[in-house]
Amino acid sequence: MAKRTLKDWILATRPWSFTASVMPVLVTLAYLFFLQCQKGLEVNWLAGWLTLPMIVFIHAGGNLVSDYSDHIKQIDLPGSLNGVNHIYSGKFTAKEIRYFGWALLAAGALIGACTTVIIMNVGVLWIGVYGILLTLAYPWMKAHALGDINILLCFAVLPATGVYGIATSELISFDKVAYSDEAVLLSLTYGLLTVAILHANNARDIRNDRRAGLTTLCGCIGGRAAQYVYLLEVIAPYVLLSVFVAVGWLPWAALIAWLTHPLAIGNARQMLKARPEEEQDIATLDQKTAQLQMMFSLLLAAGLVVGGWLH
Repeated sequence: MAKRTLKDWILATRPWSFTASVMPVLVTLAYLFFLQCQKGLEVNWLAGWLTLPMIVFIHAGGNLVSDYSDHIKQIDLPGSLNGVNHIYSGKFTAKEIRYFGWALLAAGALIGACTTVIIMNVGVLWIGVYGILLTLAYPWMKAHALGDINILLCFAVLPATGVYGIATSELISFDKVAYSDEAVLLSLTYGLLTVAILHANNARDIRNDRRAGLTTLCGCIGGRAAQYVYLLEVIAPYVLLSVFVAVGWLPWAALIAWLTHPLAIGNARQMLKARPEEEQDIATLDQKTAQLQMMFSLLLAAGLVVGGWLH
């Protein structure tokens, strides 16, 4: 067994993927700030910000549990383009990765429990339960063409609902969850870009996933159709954002996120020019899409904050 450092343990969690979980929290908190300035909404900022480490720990734990599952099922083999090789390299054993993942999921659950104490409302526990269940269900859902839905729920709809409910203390009980329709609709913008990260990954891995017996959405519809779905996923957020501003419930400053459209166009062109099911043509497109998602979300959050200040 190779010597491990703290850096090795951190890298095993795939920290470069955390933008997918951090951005929903930041955008929703920025939206709450906008509502506070515009409508005087009362916001518990401590509880709101606690959702950030909670979702990151759950995300990290989910990554590790997924890596363990993929290793056991021999989905990701040595030399895989996704760069996940901490088990095959001998740096960690499969059991260590599994236990580490469970520990991080437990840490996320503990933060959720602390948040429950702060806002004095047990209804918040449902958000954590849903999040952990969907995280654990991801390997199965991915193998049955439901991975895209899982990602949209885990990294858009659920965080938007959870952060809004927790920060406004509007989670009433276990059978009633208050949420903002607008916050959920807003989550579709960055959420579709997050789904596009997975879609780029799955479009690249169609042949490998078929070998492993996985039925992803990309595998079902084929390489060429998968390219057009990716195009829709990176264009729709800009259309939705423009509509939300035009109807008057988002500030004009939110349109600053449009500054990222050259990145979206570049990614779309790379996908459309790629030969269907040729891995090397889009080998790093998932990384580029993650960069797009991060920049779009950061600028959107900044626009919402500026819109609140200018109100």
